Amino acid sequence: MEEEWRNHNLSGWMGFILKEKLKKLEILLKEWNKEEYGGMEDKIIKLVEEIAEVDVRSEVGALGEVEVQLRKDKFESLWRLLRAKDSLIVQRSRSKWLKEGDANTKYFHNCVKGRASRNQIKALFVEGEWVQSPSEIRRVVVEYFSNHVSTERWERPKLDGVNFDSVSEGL
Repeated sequence: MEEEWRNHNLSGWMGFILKEKLKKLEILLKEWNKEEYGGMEDKIIKLVEEIAEVDVRSEVGALGEVEVQLRKDKFESLWRLLRAKDSLIVQRSRSKWLKEGDANTKYFHNCVKGRASRNQIKALFVEGEWVQSPSEIRRVVVEYFSNHVSTERWERPKLDGVNFDSVSEGL
């Protein structure tokens, strides 16, 4: 199918060629999606059963390296399918939300605006005065943290006269 798609020679207006190629691509993508993710629930159930079989065999006796690797591969396939299933559910909910909209859009929009308003610094009380303009608030905050975090040179304590045991080179 892939070779047929690549070797199919189309001629004519470029828009027409693009449209035809996109149609063929859509068909190929649908086939791939059906092969890869079609019957996802059945594949998940089958993998769970196969893993359970291997687990039962491991309880009876030790598993060989091949069986251990087979179990790992089955778990990897199971997790891949479960992640794909979760992703599919999220994508469907998003597309449904985009198509149908949200009945509470105004409410949620107001919640977001309210949160942004509560998180905003509108004024600061500094040295007995209120600072309200954004540029002044920014200047005061930068000045505060510059003074608070800046390094000062200070006299470090000295350990003169204190003897410490040393490790010899022979150890």
